Amino acid sequence: KTYTLNMNRRIIIIMFLFLSCTAKTTNKIDKLESYLESKFAHVAKIDSFYIAAGNRPPIETNDTGASSQDIFQMSVRLFESLLDQNEDGIVDDTALLKSLSSNLMFLIDHTDITDIEEEKIQERFGVYVMTMKSNIWPYMPNFHYSNCDIEISELNTSLWRPETYNALWEECFHTITEAQNRIQSNFSFDSNSILGNYMQNDIDNNSYDISEQNALEDDGYDFNTGVNEYVHQIWLINICGLQNILNEYQMGVLMHLENSGTPLMINKDYNLELAEIVK
Repeated sequence: KTYTLNMNRRIIIIMFLFLSCTAKTTNKIDKLESYLESKFAHVAKIDSFYIAAGNRPPIETNDTGASSQDIFQMSVRLFESLLDQNEDGIVDDTALLKSLSSNLMFLIDHTDITDIEEEKIQERFGVYVMTMKSNIWPYMPNFHYSNCDIEISELNTSLWRPETYNALWEECFHTITEAQNRIQSNFSFDSNSILGNYMQNDIDNNSYDISEQNALEDDGYDFNTGVNEYVHQIWLINICGLQNILNEYQMGVLMHLENSGTPLMINKDYNLELAEIVK
């Protein structure tokens, strides 16, 4: 009887702890949503992964009429596309979405806001804020992988981007790989990781360089950031259909992305409404 009572007590305690943790998580999400609604002009969510934007238009753009709503809506479509590669209206990888929801959010605004809110949101709600700094990074809505305007015959520097590139693609992709990084042990950007070794071997072979960018950034371009950008460049070149310019190390990265389930396509015109517009 004593044993039965103890077991019942343990079950009750476990159930209480589970319900308490669930309530705290839900409460944190509700509070984040309310906070974003109070601070920003536009808010959307995919499950509990939030995308928010201020009300100021992008500055560096080839669309003089581009508004804050335009860049917000495109970011939503890009995330929907990255999460639903076969476009059947269902999230492909629920673990990836769960990692996004638990660890990250995406914010679009000018730097006077993003610089403050990145720190404030992480401190209050425990999520890392990925950003599109719309006053200093290019928003080129017409950029498309069918016409990437790539004029290189090899990828040999971290400084390379297409002339007319839409930085929103890059920041949305980085958000996805950051979510992968948090749940896949083989998706690290560290120096001793699979991806890190590919970049280091590329550098040692004198076929890729990060030193010039590091000098431009006063030694602020660390190895992990370098790997992150290297991965993005290779992803973009693959989307643009120019895999033939990738060397053996870069092809190794591309194969690792494919094997890790990284979304390898993106559709800026996705229209299946995977997200919920909150505001």
